[in-house]
Amino acid sequence: MNNDVECARVSVETNGAESTLFPLHVFSTPPRSPRELCSDLGLNWLAAIKLYEDGWLSFDPATLRKLDAAHEAELRFLGKLVVAGCDENLLTRILAGLRKPYAYRIDRLYYDWESRSWESLPNNRNMAEQFEAWLKRLVDSGEMAMLDRMRVQLADSIRELRSLAQW
Repeated sequence: MNNDVECARVSVETNGAESTLFPLHVFSTPPRSPRELCSDLGLNWLAAIKLYEDGWLSFDPATLRKLDAAHEAELRFLGKLVVAGCDENLLTRILAGLRKPYAYRIDRLYYDWESRSWESLPNNRNMAEQFEAWLKRLVDSGEMAMLDRMRVQLADSIRELRSLAQW
């Protein structure tokens, strides 16, 4: 399994704590009940119960009063898949490469249908590396017109950020 994918897992031990100055909204709200989260997701309550009965959810949403971060991530992950139209057969196929409980941050992953595996979304460091490699390819292939367009866009972006910083 892709180790980057495991980094998107919310662990019970840390209760979803992240080393970030600004916690993400979805995990910085007060604990909610499973029913409230299901309502927010558009997930039918009976479908959530069935996820537990069929062994997909690691906890019984009917007996849990408040969700901790790991339970919320798990219900959100599975719930969004169900709301998107995944039935039990499709869940079996696409979750085959992941570990239970499925407490993954769905906002950090995507399913690659070509390779039939979960992949982590690129972070800023990965994007910077990819951008630098792309620039090198443009230079190596003599793409002057594209580089000129990028230069203008970069200069405009820098100017915009500098003007915002003065406020």
